[in-house]
Amino acid sequence: MTEQPLTCHACDVEIEGEPAGRGMLLFLRGDEVLREEPPLCERCALAISMTALDRIFFEEEEG
Repeated sequence: MTEQPLTCHACDVEIEGEPAGRGMLLFLRGDEVLREEPPLCERCALAISMTALDRIFFEEEEG
């Protein structure tokens, strides 16, 4: 059985080696909470984290 190559969850680029980051997806199914941590390439991990930081900073300035 051959192992499937990892691909970035955001852009579908094949990831060589270890992922640069992982996303966080939460799903509610009744009373159960399902959690997934899909792999991200370096470019997407950086873009997503910088967007999150920008939103946090912007919200702090707005009050």
